[in-house]
This record gives sequence, structure tokens and C-alpha cells, in this order.
Amino acid sequence: MKYLPLDLSTFSTMMTENYVYVDKTEHIYRLFSGGSRLYFFARPRRFGKSLLISTLKELFLGNRELFKGLWIDSSNYQWVKHPVIHLDFANIGHETPEDLKKNLSHHLHKIALEYNIDLSSAPTVQAELNDLIKQLAQTNKVVILIDEYDKPILDHISDLEKANSMRKTIAGMYDTIKSMDAYIRAIFVTGVTKFAKTSIFSGMNNLNDISFDKQSAQLLGYTQEELIHYFTPYIDSISKSENRSAEEVLADMKQWYNGYRFSELPTRVYNPFSIMYYLSKGKLTNYWFKSGTPTFLIHLIKKQYIDLEQIPTAAIKSDYLDTFEIDNIPLIPLLFQTGYLTIDEYNLKNNKVTLKYPNYEIEESFTKHIVLSLADTTTTNVETITDRLITALERHNFDSFCSTLKSLFSRIPYSIRINKESYYHSLFQFLMNLLVLETHSEVMTHDGRIDTVIQTDKHIYIFELKVNKTEQEALDQIEHKKYYEGYKIFNKPITLVGLSFSTHDENLDITHTAKNMF
Repeated sequence: MKYLPLDLSTFSTMMTENYVYVDKTEHIYRLFSGGSRLYFFARPRRFGKSLLISTLKELFLGNRELFKGLWIDSSNYQWVKHPVIHLDFANIGHETPEDLKKNLSHHLHKIALEYNIDLSSAPTVQAELNDLIKQLAQTNKVVILIDEYDKPILDHISDLEKANSMRKTIAGMYDTIKSMDAYIRAIFVTGVTKFAKTSIFSGMNNLNDISFDKQSAQLLGYTQEELIHYFTPYIDSISKSENRSAEEVLADMKQWYNGYRFSELPTRVYNPFSIMYYLSKGKLTNYWFKSGTPTFLIHLIKKQYIDLEQIPTAAIKSDYLDTFEIDNIPLIPLLFQTGYLTIDEYNLKNNKVTLKYPNYEIEESFTKHIVLSLADTTTTNVETITDRLITALERHNFDSFCSTLKSLFSRIPYSIRINKESYYHSLFQFLMNLLVLETHSEVMTHDGRIDTVIQTDKHIYIFELKVNKTEQEALDQIEHKKYYEGYKIFNKPITLVGLSFSTHDENLDITHTAKNMF
């Protein structure tokens, strides 16, 4: 079997050293065969953007031998050789704005040296880029490939002054590029987030943003068909080692790693990073999430936690997910762009979408991370708490259940607690989702909405939460609206539980009352 490219994003290495490459060249061909030249493309981290840039680089350099056997090799692509400027901001130092300028200059000089061009007389980074493009264009029109354009900004997003300084340097580069249009064959820019063009690309507002276009829905990530076509030997190997059918293995992979949707098309794709690691290790676990949650995201979650109650979202205008400014980043669009949410439904009539977690890996991992971050605690402590909650439910010990809840909720800083029922309900739901039990939130009935329902093998619990009201009021609501009626068909004992969160002072209190129905 070919090697699996774990953390490998160099196209030439994959094609010459016996690695699996999922052929995306037909999609690439269609992007550049219709006259369009200038593209912007956003996708979550570790989703294959760098490999795409590497593939484009070899394509425009005219290295046809590397594409032997791929779709584009048998097409009518002309294989014209172009000089390429490749800038990867993940590998261009940016600890300070001065570092960014210095390292960007160094990188431009390295590219110039490869083409025997001297940039020593250029006084600024913008002048160096100007000279480099013009001199390269004496051979043929230039291709500019920019990877992770937003990394210098995102790495400093908690320091707006520094982030804006980074933005100005990057924006100045694009101002220079715009004036070079006559010398340029193509531009392709990738990143995770979509900052407004007025923030970054004011000088290049002609970039064609294809992030959510139909034509790029399958450009990155693996479709079900690609998974089976390229990885059947690895799937069969796992199937054999676990004494399970290939269909069962595929079903697990779909639940854990599939589900990303980036356009109005119903096409969903697998997370390529997680797929590679699962096929290599044969263990269902959280690979992509564990590879690193951006610190800027945690910073924003703590500032805008209340927005999390919107997950899964109600129908929202798709434009809301598009772009934002550096000093005003709404949480829900950011979670979508960074891969923690994806499109669930797309209504073409009103151009509205609903969002959800793409798969089990993200839902389970993100839920735990929210609890860890807000409660300022450890994984071990959360696991201990969830074990105690499960035991308390099994024993119908609600005194223990409430005291365990309180031990976690009381760790949340008073300054970010919100005297609002939805806040406590959403955090309660996050925690219940960690119990590895069947849990449902915001369950609609004919006469209202149930806060939380938890089903075990032998029991059903119906929870109603109140803030600064009595636990009896919560229980009375369940009984009055007969929330339990729809669960009689399961022929399990049903327990109604009213929970009260008291927030009148800094010392949070949680009390309960419970009633066994059947």
C-alpha cells in the first residue's frame, strides 16, 4: 500500500515518494480554464490548503511529469511555465510587526535569488515585491500564491494594536500587487478567516471569493466516493484487525469525521487530517481537534459565550457568515469559518442557512473544551465530575447530582456569569453531552419546550431549569405541560427533575426537587 501523508503537504514529495494523493486536479483545472485569475479561498486549519497551494505551484511551474496519471495530465491543459511567488505566512516570522516586515523581505530575497534577481536597491518590502514581480514578468506572467494570509493577524488578535499593525503590512503588500495586474497570470490566496476586503484587500477588491461557491465544494476534504476509491485497502485492514465489516468501519468514519458542507450543494466532505490519522492508527478519537485549538478562538468564546446558546442555529442569512472586521468578530461566523460549525440546511429561496456541529469529533471535543475553558479546570477533573454525575443518575441521588454540578459551575468566574436562564441551560447541556448518554436539548412538544431529556438504558430523566426561581416552579412546569407524555412509549421509569440556579450573590447555589412518574 502507498504511504499515508500524515502532516505532509508537499505535492512533489507525495507524487515521487509513493504517497496517496487524492486527485483534485479536475477541480483545479475548471477554476483556471474559464478566464478567472484572481481567487480567495478560506477553509479551516489542516484541511489541505497548503497541499493545494503546493499543487498549484507545480502546475504553474509546468512540471507535468509530477502529474502523470492524474486527471489533468489527460486534459487539454497547456502546461505553460510561469515564474511563481509563493508566500506562506505560517512560516514567515511575525512576533512583532517589525519581524513580519524583516522576514517577509528575507523571503522575497530568497525567491529572487532562485531566479537570479537582485533586490538590494529596493528600500521597502513593497518596493522589493514590485521589483520582483516586474523582473520575473520579463520571462512570463507571474503567479502569486499566498498561504495562511491571516495567521499574523490571528496570532495577535487579543492585542488589537499589534493585530492592526500586522494588517497594515499585509494590506500594503496587496496594494502593491494590484498595481501589477498587467504582469500577473494568477493569484490564489488562502486562509482560515475572511476579514473584510476593506480591512485587508482594499487594494485588491477584484479577488474572486470562492470559499462557499459550488465549484469549490469538493476542492478540499474527501467525498464519500473519494474515501472508498483511494482508501479501501486501509479500511479493509482496519476491518480485518477488528473483525468487523468494512461497512461498519465506514459508518464509524462517517459519524466521527464526515459532515462538512461549504456551499448550497448538499455535498459533504470528510476532514482529511482526521481521516489520515484514523487510517494510520485505527483508533476512533479526536485527531483534528487535539492538533490545536487557536488561542484567539478561546479568547472570543470567553467574551461572547452567550452566543453559544444559538447552536445549532436558527435560520440566518448566509451573508452573516461571510466577512468581519478585526475589531468586531462575531462568534458564530467565526466558529463556522474555523470548522467548528458547518452548514446543516441551505434555503435557496431566502438565502438562509442553519448551522450545526459537523460530526461527533467536533461536538464531543468542542463541548469538553468549552467546559474546561469556562470552568478553568482540567480534563481529569471534568472526567471525574462526569463519572460522578452518571453514578448519581444511576442511583437517583439528586443531592449528589446537584452538589457535583455546583462543584463545576462555581468555578466559573462571577464576572462572566449571566443572570439569564439560557446561559445556565446551555452550559448544563454542554456538560450533559459529556456523560456519554442519550441527551436531547430544547425538545419541542405540543405545549412548550423541554430543557433537557436524558435517557439511560433503564431510565428517562426530564429536566427543567430555572434561574432565581424555585425548583418547585420548574417541576410544576413539567407536570402542567405534561412534557413526559411523549416518553411513555419507551416503557421506562420517568423521573421529573426541577433544578434551580440561585445567582443572587457570588456564591452560586443549585437546588432540586424530583418526582417519579412511572
